[in-house]
Amino acid sequence: MENLFIPIGGGNEIGASCYLYIVSGKKILVDAGIRFSKREPYPDFSFLKALSPEIDAIFITHAHVDHCGSIHLLSSLYPDTPIYTTHETAQLLALMVEDAIKVRYIADRNSQEEWKEYRLLDEALSRVERREFFDRVQLGDVEVVFYPAGHVLGASSIGIYYGDGSMVFHSGDISLSVQRTVGRAELPSEKASLLVLESTYYYSDRRFRRGEDERELLKTVRKTVERGGKVLIPAFALGRAQEILLLLSEGMRTGAVPPITVYVDGLARDVSTLYENLLRKTLFNYYVQPAPSYQGLSFEEACRENLREADCILSTSGMLVEGTPSYIYSKLLAKDPKSSIIFSGYMAEESFGYRLLSSKKLLSAFKCRIERHHLSAHSDREELKEVLDTLSPERTVLVHGYPSERERKHHAFNREVVRF
Repeated sequence: MENLFIPIGGGNEIGASCYLYIVSGKKILVDAGIRFSKREPYPDFSFLKALSPEIDAIFITHAHVDHCGSIHLLSSLYPDTPIYTTHETAQLLALMVEDAIKVRYIADRNSQEEWKEYRLLDEALSRVERREFFDRVQLGDVEVVFYPAGHVLGASSIGIYYGDGSMVFHSGDISLSVQRTVGRAELPSEKASLLVLESTYYYSDRRFRRGEDERELLKTVRKTVERGGKVLIPAFALGRAQEILLLLSEGMRTGAVPPITVYVDGLARDVSTLYENLLRKTLFNYYVQPAPSYQGLSFEEACRENLREADCILSTSGMLVEGTPSYIYSKLLAKDPKSSIIFSGYMAEESFGYRLLSSKKLLSAFKCRIERHHLSAHSDREELKEVLDTLSPERTVLVHGYPSERERKHHAFNREVVRF
């Protein structure tokens, strides 16, 4: 029996991750994300439905919206299909997907379409079956196992076991580096017949030096505060925000930065509260606090008030997407040469943050300082090679990246059929 792998989205791109496996006759879907694009935000579900009218199981690797943001739409097409994920991811994706829906309808609040999506999300969440790491899900003769992927809380890689000891390993977003909130990825001992590997930074020769970048970030915060400016750190709500909060608290304990007031705003505030409950670890303290809410003030007025009270604002979105709190804060700080905006990670080309860093004209309108300190939760090229060496796959397929002409032969493009 022929086994197939087909990217429905997230093949030769970052966003809308959605991958179909047909293994020993079982149809398994991994992830259902969104793109950071208003024109074509979803995976090609019409193609998927034509290709596979029925699916045996859906697996969600983690709760970043490029991997889970369309799970409610997918599940509505396959209402009898169970959804499997880890306990932590199940709790986080409810919050993340709800916020993604809210952002999508920010210009058309309380529309019928918005409420329809909330209803579909409630229905999808009722189909979620929660699992621990290393749990095994039996689908006939096929067995699916969750492996810790590092990256963010609850993130998993997926091992698909079939035939006479053969295994497919789907890395998802993976990190072999220990972070403050999660440990490193754990890989199976078996060799892989097929490795489907994320390639976010596979095409870059840059080595991540997390400790060095963290020290530089703290130095930027200290210098900004000492010259009387304010700091804005746009950050991904899930994972990056919590790592930076712990870093700032540690910096204050060690004296790397003076005692400052840090406000956490946007979705990062709610995710950080959930992280505290899931990790049983304190993120908020006397200096680091959720941004207050203000009755009777507009969104911009509330942001302006927070900037008056806090020395540092950590807020979503990490890419300064229009309409989000960080975007509003950036506009308020733009004309202050004493202040700083610190970017800490990946920028999608559709985002305002990417355009700001890429356009000299746009950048010249910002008088505040713009800094980049890269704190990635992904593996760099060397770590990805370590995954390859450890699993010694018979075949490797790269996804979740932008391949160069030279690397295209190793990459699976959307709609491409890979046989193994």
